[in-house]
Amino acid sequence: MRRCGALVFALRNARPVSKTRTLKISIRTRILVMVLSLIAAIFLVVLAVFNLLVGEYIKASVNEQLREALQVLSDMGNVQGPPPVSQPPPDHRPEFIPDMRRLPRGPIGRAEAVIVSEDYELLFPDPGLNFIPNHDEISAVVAQLEAEGVDLRKAEILRLKVSDREYYLVSVPMPGGLSYLVYYIDMTAITSFSDRLNTVLSVVMGVAGVLAFGIAMFLSDRIAAPVRELKRLAVRIGKGDFATSALNYRDRELAELAESMNKAAAQLDAYDKEQKTFFQNVSHELRTPLQTIRCNAEGIAHGILDPRRSSRVIMGETDRLSEMVEDLLYLSRIDSITPSGRTEQHDLRELLSNCAERQRSLAAERNLQFIFEFDGEPVNLLCDEKRMSRAFSNLISNALRYARSTITLACRQENGRTTVSVIDDGDGIAGEDLPRIFDRFYKGSGGKHGIGLSIVESIIEQHNGKIEAGNTGKGAVFTIIF
Repeated sequence: MRRCGALVFALRNARPVSKTRTLKISIRTRILVMVLSLIAAIFLVVLAVFNLLVGEYIKASVNEQLREALQVLSDMGNVQGPPPVSQPPPDHRPEFIPDMRRLPRGPIGRAEAVIVSEDYELLFPDPGLNFIPNHDEISAVVAQLEAEGVDLRKAEILRLKVSDREYYLVSVPMPGGLSYLVYYIDMTAITSFSDRLNTVLSVVMGVAGVLAFGIAMFLSDRIAAPVRELKRLAVRIGKGDFATSALNYRDRELAELAESMNKAAAQLDAYDKEQKTFFQNVSHELRTPLQTIRCNAEGIAHGILDPRRSSRVIMGETDRLSEMVEDLLYLSRIDSITPSGRTEQHDLRELLSNCAERQRSLAAERNLQFIFEFDGEPVNLLCDEKRMSRAFSNLISNALRYARSTITLACRQENGRTTVSVIDDGDGIAGEDLPRIFDRFYKGSGGKHGIGLSIVESIIEQHNGKIEAGNTGKGAVFTIIF
């Protein structure tokens, strides 16, 4: 049985071996999920890093600007000024108005300064001057300070939310301790700018997602379509249709896969044809001895043939059948997909001489002599002892049928090559027989059933070697090269 039989059978009768089924996802879905997940992850990372950097920049700039304001106020004597008074002046105006022009005006946001009493009453600018451009904003900031009960005595940087506007501020006591200067920065503009950037990033992410979706769909189709074609080719091969397909892909991996599948289909086609020929030859080879046995048995039953003579014919044909069946079974075993046997290091000189020794009695009956031409050093090879002995025995048996007086057995190892030769001094191999000498069921002149040499070739090929047949001018020679 050839390998193709087992392989085709497996393809046709393949069944899942696992009882648990996992959810199958198409290539298109997998690519879409991976691409969109990657874009979403990149967007979230960029957004988080952007907001973190913007927040840290704002915080650092505001802190620096407010610290500068505190230093300016300290230099102007707002913290350590004249002795405090028990009551503010009758008009509730502060005794000391700092030079607001000296307060820092950084690039982060619009900075303002006001003076309030400890009861959160606006003292400066004068609340009665309604024409001040930002009068409503100042009033709202002071009202929020009162609403949240901000401790104005602590010279700490605070964050204040007033309606839809956001401020950073710091307060320091004025001389006398009954009023406080509040220096604040309006961060609404830069916060709005940050929000707009986040919106723009979101829009960019959406556009990138749409583009990625389209590209992923295109790529998945480019990948999935060839896979579906290759799947149809595999199904067709599994059904026994071994015709190759003209699949041509630009992607190297897909092109190599298609080429490999076409090669596999061609090899399976050749194996399938060889298998059919094999069975036809087997049926033909078995039919002849069976017919001979039947005829002799019927002749004995009807008293037509001599029982003793016919019995010898029947026994001979039975032996021939037994030998043929044994060879067929052995051929099936060595051609199986899962090789059996154990490989070890063996001295080929010893294996060859043992095979010759087992057939020495048959050689003596035919007045044949063995000549050994072996190397003095061991000729070791990693091989299966039983199979290699079978190959050597078949070659020696073949030589015994054709030799006139001598059979030469040679075994040498040189330059990394191991050669084994079996030479007889017979008539040699006919020219028309040489190309087909190893074909199964091909019988040349004097052949038995055409299986012995094909077994030798299969065994040698399984051991990564090759066998050649030829003539020496004085007989036939079979040379094995490892």
